[in-house]
Amino acid sequence: MTLNKSLLALLFGSLQFATFAQSNDIYGVMRTPGQGTNVAAGTVRLGKLDVNSGVLTPLSPSSLASVIVATGAALDPITQTYFFQTQTDLVAVNMLDGLPSAQNALSNPIAPSYFDNYRFNTSDSTIYGLARRSTSTGIGQVNGELYLATIDPATGVITQISPQSVGQTYAVQGCAINPHEMVYYYSNQGKIIGLDLYNGQVYSEQTITFPQGGLFFDNYTYNCADTTIYGLIRTSTTIPNVPYLGKIDPQTGVVTRISQQPLPYNSYTINGSSTIDPDNGVYYFSALLPQGGYAVAGVSVTTGLVVFEQLITPQGTASNSLFFDLLRHPSDCSEATPTRVNPNGSNVGLANASKSVLKVAPNPFEQQFTVCSDQMIEALTLRDAQGKIVLQQAANSNTLEVATGSLQSGVYFLEVQTANGVELVKVVK
Repeated sequence: MTLNKSLLALLFGSLQFATFAQSNDIYGVMRTPGQGTNVAAGTVRLGKLDVNSGVLTPLSPSSLASVIVATGAALDPITQTYFFQTQTDLVAVNMLDGLPSAQNALSNPIAPSYFDNYRFNTSDSTIYGLARRSTSTGIGQVNGELYLATIDPATGVITQISPQSVGQTYAVQGCAINPHEMVYYYSNQGKIIGLDLYNGQVYSEQTITFPQGGLFFDNYTYNCADTTIYGLIRTSTTIPNVPYLGKIDPQTGVVTRISQQPLPYNSYTINGSSTIDPDNGVYYFSALLPQGGYAVAGVSVTTGLVVFEQLITPQGTASNSLFFDLLRHPSDCSEATPTRVNPNGSNVGLANASKSVLKVAPNPFEQQFTVCSDQMIEALTLRDAQGKIVLQQAANSNTLEVATGSLQSGVYFLEVQTANGVELVKVVK
């Protein structure tokens, strides 16, 4: 159950364990590892990669730590803060000057625990992850406990949401947050498991299957632009383990290949080193090149083809290796809003009154759609998948036609205001 956290500084795909609008930059940890057994000799800085020019710039004027824990990272686009972990602390770094704004030891008031697999949820500005610990039940008997939890970066205090343990361990394959449905996803024992962000209970649990071939679905992340979870399909347990870009349906567990041919990489770092640029539809990850060296690669979520590659560590420079890990894109799910009502009776930004009888047709739509309700429609707002308002319209009718010819293809969320409150409908063009 217990993982040696210093060994998690760099994990490759062969290892398996039980507002910056329209930004062209990717943020992550620039680090040089310590040599030999001298782990403390490593350096860690916040860095920024410009995907237009390929220039990687260190933002921190000096090292922030000597080692990182590669089980997650978080980026808050509102406060412009990037978060990562050392072996004991959560570090908050200002994304403008690279200086630490807070550094606090992890503290779980219930019982000491790790805080793994964490990401920032833009729909409620909260960092979610897994509180993990081992408990002794007698001589030679150790059980694992796992809880959905949040962390306060200003104090380091971990708050458990799950009323009881949801499992004993997790697979170091990545995690994703759906900010619309308010669900956190992680993997364990060949399953993708969704946890309800409102109450920490199991929301869904499906066995992962690969109809087109594959063994593991790694480094996955949620794309707000099309409400899809993307990741890397691994077909081998050894290096080289050439991946494919794929996507998963968490309601069925079925993984679909997007790349028709293997991506030109021997392996990749897991589990926190993936992010998506939703504006341009590119999935980024950290990769090992067949000829040696280390790079950041970008793959189109539409074609599955490599559209960006920037060498970070050239071949033959292992003694001076530089890595760029825990990648995060500032526009990734920026300004997303929840669409699922809190089952506990309270909700972020949504009314909980009785629902109207509401119909939207056609859906999917092209040039227009019609909204019908048994209650008088007072107003409606249409937002894109990142929460940006693209259309607003006042009304005083039970039926309303909405012209959509100027909208781009994609996923949208319709907010309909009636006497019962605000109701939301997912629509697609």
